[in-house]
Order: sequence, then C-alpha cells, then structure tokens
Amino acid sequence: MSTIYFATNRNPLPVDNPSDFGSQFSPDGLANLRFGRAEVTGEDFNQIQIQVAPENLFSDPPLLGSQTIFEEVRREMQEEAEDTLIFIHGFNTSFRNALRQVAQIHQRLTAEDPLNPGNPLKLNMCLFSWPSDGSLLLTDPRSQNAVAYRNDRLDAAASGAAFARGFLKIADFIMQTQPEERCEQRLHLMTHSMGAYVLRHAVQEIRTFVGNRIPRIFDQILLLAADEDDDAFDHDHKLHLLPRTTRHVSVYFNRNDLALWASDRLKGNPARLGTDGPLQPLQLPRNVYPVDCTAVVSRFADPTEHSYHLNVDRVVIDIRQVLRNRPADEIPGRRYVADSNRYRLLEDYR
Repeated sequence: MSTIYFATNRNPLPVDNPSDFGSQFSPDGLANLRFGRAEVTGEDFNQIQIQVAPENLFSDPPLLGSQTIFEEVRREMQEEAEDTLIFIHGFNTSFRNALRQVAQIHQRLTAEDPLNPGNPLKLNMCLFSWPSDGSLLLTDPRSQNAVAYRNDRLDAAASGAAFARGFLKIADFIMQTQPEERCEQRLHLMTHSMGAYVLRHAVQEIRTFVGNRIPRIFDQILLLAADEDDDAFDHDHKLHLLPRTTRHVSVYFNRNDLALWASDRLKGNPARLGTDGPLQPLQLPRNVYPVDCTAVVSRFADPTEHSYHLNVDRVVIDIRQVLRNRPADEIPGRRYVADSNRYRLLEDYR
C-alpha cells in the first residue's frame, strides 16, 4: 500500500463530497487547489481510496486543507525520517492514473538498492495533478490527437498558477514552522514530460509575487523526458530562474524518445529538452546536470522510450543516487563528457 498526498486544480467529482477529480479545471478558478490523501493498493495499484481534506474558510480560525496535509507530511517526515518527493505528471494522464503512477514510482525508488544493500531509500510521496486529457498517440498533426495535445499544453500553462500557489504555501509553512517542530529531511521535485511545462509557468507566476527572489525550498529537482524547449535554461521567461529554487537540477534526456519526437516533429514544437538536453550545456548554472540516458534505454523495456523512470532499472538506480544526494561526479555508472558538459549513463553501474 502507498499513501499519496495530493494537491489538484481539477474539478471535484462530485462537488460536495469528492471521490475523484475530472479532466476540467476547478469551477472555483484555475488556481484553486484541493488537498488530500489517497491510499493506493492492489497488484496493479488499481484500488484507490481518496480522502479530500476538509475546508471551512468561515470558521474561526479558518480550516484549511493545505495546512492539514502539510502538517501530516511534516509529521511523517519527522517520525519516519523520510524525504518527500513531489511529482508533476505529464499529458494524457487522468487523476487516478496519476496516483497509480506515483505509487509505481514509490515502489521502484524504495525497492532494494544494489548500490546501497540493506539500506533502501525512504520516501514520502506527494502529487500535483493538473487537468490533463490529451493523447500520446503518434498520428497526423491534423488529427484529434494533435488537437488534444495542444489543449493539454494550454491547460499545462494555465496550471502554472496553481502549482505556484502551492509552492508559496509550502514556503510559508516552512518559514512559520517552529524550530523544535522542524525536521532534517529534504523536499524534492520530479516532473515528467509536460510536467516541466507546468513548472515553467509556475516559476513565472511565482515571480509575479516575489520577483527574482524565489525561495529555495527543494534539495533536488529532476526533469524527466521534459516536453519543454531545449533553450529553456537560457531565457528568463522559461526556466532560467529554476535553479534558484533548489540545490541541484538533474535533466534526464533520451535522444530516441518517440513521444518527444512527435512533440517536436508532428506538433510543431522546437527541439525538446527531454530529447537533446539543454541547448547551451557549457553555459548552464553550476547546479544543473544534464544526464544522457540514450545508451541504457531499450525499446523492449519502454516501447516509446518516454517512461524510463518507471520501466528501465538502470535509470531508476541512477535516480536513487541523486535523491540520496550523492555528488553528480561520484555516482557510479556515469561518464562525464567535458566538451558537452553532460553525464552519460553506462550499462555497468558498479
């Protein structure tokens, strides 16, 4: 069983006592968030029980779902000595499938670690779910699938405001937590595919509140198969300021990623960050590390070569070491390529 905490700007189903969330925005606004927890069980993580945190803005003091969930997560981190990983999913993902994906990630990352025998990684899992309903199918750009993909990009961009709101709520919660109640555990962020595009727009929304003085609340940020422009770190209006929110950013990419190839060629986007890595790797901030997975991702294990964070053991092993805070140049099974400032994953990780 996996406990997944969540925040979402999707429409609640039903409105009064939600047991699920749909593919539209919350009727209370694009940035409106509902918080809660889900218990995910079953061999295929197909049994899901959702509990939305109660809210009452008119009580004295107001009852806030965010405060309830943040306090539960803080207590879990403190009592179980667990870091917390927040995940932003990509396109073509329902709310329940997003919960299943987070449960799978949790299972994979906390399994026995061959580089740390007898010491599996401990993680507390959180999900930010935005109203994605697009398609992954690789078809003609004039098809309904291409239209759905473009709609997802619009929804992803609009959801940046909701994630930004959650980010600032977390920053306030951390600042207001009394010293004796703080824990020594760390907070990480992982995005997959179009989740990086949500993050781009969240960074821009945060800037409207705090300018360029963005709080550093994350220890590690991992961008996996990012459906984002390859020049994202070069521009203020994209991800140039993202490294200020964290100690380290790892950018995992795969040159044979079929889904991102479709995003690039069929959907009219520029070269993708998750396919080619950063456009100007020699000019990256000192805490950004490109990781080339191409050599270890097999189409037999991952048919689209887009979900290697779930399907490819070799990539999962590397991600674990990043979350353990091992220095980038000391993680086994990497080869540093100086002329392109990137790490290549090797099959042999010992």
